[in-house]
Amino acid sequence: MIKKTFLLLLFSLIAINLCFANTDNKSNDKAYVKSIIKEKTDKALQLINNDNLTEQEKKDKIFQIIGPSFDFNIMSKLVLGKKYWSKLSKEEKERFIKLFEKKIKIVYLDRVSISGKLNVKYKEPVQKNKKIIYIPATFTIKDKNYSVLFKVWKSKKGWKIYDIEVEGISIIRTYKSQFHDILSKGSMDSLFKKLESSN
Repeated sequence: MIKKTFLLLLFSLIAINLCFANTDNKSNDKAYVKSIIKEKTDKALQLINNDNLTEQEKKDKIFQIIGPSFDFNIMSKLVLGKKYWSKLSKEEKERFIKLFEKKIKIVYLDRVSISGKLNVKYKEPVQKNKKIIYIPATFTIKDKNYSVLFKVWKSKKGWKIYDIEVEGISIIRTYKSQFHDILSKGSMDSLFKKLESSN
């Protein structure tokens, strides 16, 4: 189950490249975000379903496009929570962001296979508030359907992903639980060491 979840999250991570410009008309935000997602998804699917590329070649290309899709700054704040994030120095925050970003890439790219056919169907976006849009989708792998929810927010640099849920499993909630367990038993240094050793 864990490996299957990693595989789905991998596909979610590479399915779109949400480095959008901000739109001027807020009423068009949902349609705009959805249209860009579809455009980027088509490009990613061509990569994933390309039988002429080796798995390593696919991974190399994926590493090049994954970064701009996510707001690792806000994700880092969310996984640590105000209790721990507010206690970090500027240097420690920068260190954690880099380690967390590397952790995501390694876990959801390097450790799973990206072979096999994938189909994606997006549903109507849900506007949660002025700056947050949820994009529900269905991922089909080997005739099995899985629900995926992209959580996107309007940052100063454009629309960015800050969380993904696959079958109700959230990246943020999962790592927040793991990190808080480590911090409740040790210090921030112990978390840094664990992240560095796992990376």
